[in-house]
Amino acid sequence: MKDLNESKILRGLNESVIFKNVPDDTLINLSKKAGFEAFKQDEVIVWEGEPSDRLFVIINGIVTVKKVVPNKADKVYAYLLPGNSFGEVGILDNKPRSATVVAITDVEVLIFDRNYFLKILNDHPTVTIELAKLLGYYLTESNKRLTRGDKEKKVVLVFDLFNTHGAAELGKRLAIRLRKGTDKSTIYSEYPNRQTLSAELDLDKVRSDIFHHESGLDILLEKDSSILPKNTKMALMVDDLLNNYENLIVYLNDDFDESLSQILENIDQVIVVGSGDKVQWKKISDLHRTIKSQVKNSKTKIFTILINSTPYDNVNIYPPPDFKVVFSNETTDYQLWSEDSSKLASESLDEAVETFVDRLQRNNHIGIFIPTTFNVNNYFDTTPYIDKTLAFLGERFGGATSEEAKGIWNSEDIGLVGEKLFKVHTYATSKDLKKFLDEVVEFVRTMKEELQQEAMAMEINQKLTLI
Repeated sequence: MKDLNESKILRGLNESVIFKNVPDDTLINLSKKAGFEAFKQDEVIVWEGEPSDRLFVIINGIVTVKKVVPNKADKVYAYLLPGNSFGEVGILDNKPRSATVVAITDVEVLIFDRNYFLKILNDHPTVTIELAKLLGYYLTESNKRLTRGDKEKKVVLVFDLFNTHGAAELGKRLAIRLRKGTDKSTIYSEYPNRQTLSAELDLDKVRSDIFHHESGLDILLEKDSSILPKNTKMALMVDDLLNNYENLIVYLNDDFDESLSQILENIDQVIVVGSGDKVQWKKISDLHRTIKSQVKNSKTKIFTILINSTPYDNVNIYPPPDFKVVFSNETTDYQLWSEDSSKLASESLDEAVETFVDRLQRNNHIGIFIPTTFNVNNYFDTTPYIDKTLAFLGERFGGATSEEAKGIWNSEDIGLVGEKLFKVHTYATSKDLKKFLDEVVEFVRTMKEELQQEAMAMEINQKLTLI
């Protein structure tokens, strides 16, 4: 193997789905028998139709998985980031590669040949288990695409542990906003208890399991008498509704049970709701961490919102709430069906809803780290580059923001370098990410050359890579 920093190997393998539960000392021993290769931008790593004789684990860089069609635009299947791997399916099936993989940045990979990878699976059950989970996920996603077509499905879970006043209103208003704003089929449900809906609708007089409201929003009023465990019922409910609806909003007024993790792969947003009551803060923080530990899909975003009836004092909660909302009985009283905006709650709740809707559509995060040095360690005012990056991302993705940060990195020439950085970031739809990612990479590459940097960092969905 060519010279490769041990910490980089560990970082790459620890981020890998199939190797993440292997102890570090074992990972280092495994990697000693692996190969290492570096690929330049636009270089083909594997061609469709080649023998599936190697597994690749990305240590740094971004690749695209695609089908090359003569005289037509390439069909892009996916972008893979550090920690992702490719080649597993072909090795197990012993069939030729089903797609072409191309580097869209400089890329570094660890390579396990087929026989050695099969030996790893035989010797290390944890790797085998994680690979089985990964293949199961691939199969599930494939089945979803076959049964649901190419439509993007959006699922929001509003999690209310404390029967917080205004939490159900948030869920209902979010559902209405999605139905009217996106013009997509949308359904709202309260689970497992439907007390706020019961207060507004005479459920005994509703003959159908689905209430069709004049706004176009559907309300699930299913009277489930099955004896299945409640979380299994919820998983089945979510899966069934996604066959017929594009937006699903579930208000969950119950304790979190780890068996709920089976539905988290389908969830785009989890909104943890609490109030300004200090006795709730630890449980809110614990719930946030628990859900985050269960989430396997990088697309799932977790928010915290505190709803109160009086203005807030200082709130000491981690992670800090994304929104603090003042919500009053006098301004709403559960006006789910009201078309009169004067009867709606405070503007702060509407602001939160608008942000949730925006993030639901633009659920991919892109960050570009801009140094404050020129030629590695000479201070330089990079404000023009920050402004240029804000404009570049804003034009393509609808907006961007910047924030100051501090970074430390290891220069090959002078060792450790610490400096102030600026992170310019934005949120993008999956469609726009695919459309503009190549341009973003080229933009960063050009800036790297102009600032004479050894490398520049960019982040996509919490995955950091160096250009």
